[in-house]
Amino acid sequence: MNNVLAIFEFLGDSEDLRQKYDKLLYRVVEVSSARPIIHLAVPVTSGLNIYDVWDSEEVFRSFSENPEFIQVLESFGMSNPKITVYPVHGLEWPVSAIPMYR
Repeated sequence: MNNVLAIFEFLGDSEDLRQKYDKLLYRVVEVSSARPIIHLAVPVTSGLNIYDVWDSEEVFRSFSENPEFIQVLESFGMSNPKITVYPVHGLEWPVSAIPMYR
């Protein structure tokens, strides 16, 4: 499997979107058939971006196209984000070669 990075871009007021995200996250987890390897929610000047790394594009599509997931986004007023998917080239850090702190 080839990992992918999925970026969800929600446009609007960052604080409002952050509050909605905090309320909907556990509901999204409840309806999800899979979970990302890495999940980051990042407030940005244009709104809120979600960065997820998934095992594969197929696993991501299964998650993002789930009607229950889409319904949760709609019910919290966060529907129709711009979604961009990129292949991941590297998902590791050579920790055995370099100490974590110097």
